[in-house]
Amino acid sequence: MDAREPAVTKLLEKLEDASYSDVILLGHQNAGHIGVSVENTDGTESDVKNLLGRHPAVVGIDTLAFRGYEGNMLDLVKTVKQLHKEGVIITLSSHMPNFSLGGEEFFDYSPNIPDGNVGERILEGGDLNPKYRRFLDEIAEFLAKCVDINGERIPMIFRPFHECNGSWFWWGKDHLSDEKYIELYRYTIDYLTNKKKIRNLLFSYSPNGFFETQEDFLCRYPGDDYVDILGMDIYHDKPQKGDGFMEKLIGSLEILASCAQDHGKIYALTEIGLRTLDQIPGGFYEGLAPSGNLFDNWFTELLKALTSSEAGLRMAYMLFWANFSDTQFWIPYVKGDFRHEMCDDFIKFATSDKIELAPPGMQA
Repeated sequence: MDAREPAVTKLLEKLEDASYSDVILLGHQNAGHIGVSVENTDGTESDVKNLLGRHPAVVGIDTLAFRGYEGNMLDLVKTVKQLHKEGVIITLSSHMPNFSLGGEEFFDYSPNIPDGNVGERILEGGDLNPKYRRFLDEIAEFLAKCVDINGERIPMIFRPFHECNGSWFWWGKDHLSDEKYIELYRYTIDYLTNKKKIRNLLFSYSPNGFFETQEDFLCRYPGDDYVDILGMDIYHDKPQKGDGFMEKLIGSLEILASCAQDHGKIYALTEIGLRTLDQIPGGFYEGLAPSGNLFDNWFTELLKALTSSEAGLRMAYMLFWANFSDTQFWIPYVKGDFRHEMCDDFIKFATSDKIELAPPGMQA
């Protein structure tokens, strides 16, 4: 890849500093423009900021906004600019549509819909490659619009084709071979960096955990020249105290840490959260339940597990999934007279000297 902009080097250095320290950067998906307590969707608010007075250190966004599912591109540009102004690191994921189907709906990735061999057909020479290039051109257009007050492009972490070892996305293991996945990942990065001259990105590879060996993690690894950050996505489903989640999490982080050391990379929990699902009577809650959570000290237990392990402390950041609504949220919040029952536990977690939020002096 060609040389990247100085701001990207500074971002990588900041993440490396976090990995060498005993501090983990706190992240939250869509925090600047989507949240249960958020009224202003311009990056000045977030559920974390409304609770703690500061944004999370890392905020995730997604190309879904290009399709109107999580806002729109122009508004997302404004949000990114504001978050960057407040010292927040941006990571961009991409829930890509299935390019073999006629529509652009997000749920076109569903395993219940035939995938049409889309992963191979969008590669160079494939019949769907022009359609895929247009999608990548949109990403390049978005990145070109995200500039700071000096007109310099804002550095970001780009995390394409996440959870690639599962089968719930069309780029997953049952739909695309390891070899073709690697080819697609490399093609995507090469197109953005070489064809579109994008110089403001770091790149993350993030399979779904758990892992028992390095081979488990690296089976679809695109190579050191294409990856800056090793990531893992993992959720604690239907939690019970004593179910072994924390131990398995640390075991997988130890695998991740060893891979990072061998390949000269930093690593992160690129998605994490507690997912109660249908565990609580009265509803299906993809994240936390509004009340009655059986593991109401989950955040401090997570912190205890991470800080008791060298592998936990050495990761650069962890990103919790988004607060979409009052029945689909991963971080507790306060709104009006409502204060979620896990707020105090989360505050203890987030204000620990082992967790870092966005810089206090830069808040709007």
